[in-house]
Amino acid sequence: MGWLWNQVHHIFDVDDGSFPEICICGLSANQVSNAYLFIRQIAGFVVGSPRFFNRETGCEMGIDEVENAARLVCEQKASPFHFMLRNLKHEPGIVHELGVFILDNAIALDYEKGALWGEREIEALLQIIRKIMGDAPGPFVRLEEAVSNEDRQLLNDSLDRLASGTDD
Repeated sequence: MGWLWNQVHHIFDVDDGSFPEICICGLSANQVSNAYLFIRQIAGFVVGSPRFFNRETGCEMGIDEVENAARLVCEQKASPFHFMLRNLKHEPGIVHELGVFILDNAIALDYEKGALWGEREIEALLQIIRKIMGDAPGPFVRLEEAVSNEDRQLLNDSLDRLASGTDD
């Protein structure tokens, strides 16, 4: 595929100590809920014992103590929460580690920049993002303010190109 590496590798593989965030915004409650289940399904394992605040019970709970903690966030029954996953397997590769922040209308993914990001890993992450966005017209990707306009455009162009199946 070469073009993907050439276009966006610098956004991922240059270790500058940062943990950039890619936010998939404009999601419906069903999209957030389904994306959470999808991400959990493809992950090799959850790091630590992540918790969230359940507003209905007034206490913290483990994310695995309920069927779908993201659904509770969307229903305003729980506070937004963050957790870490490792070894997310999605064609054509494996995303080694990914932070996931669940909001009621968005999912933010944060990653550590560095040498582990090869072309297959980058494409796997972008395919995960595309899967979360689905075919609905509402979702869009928002990057941190520190990301240059050029890099924002390169990432969005790459997502569009992957969606269209154009890889020449």
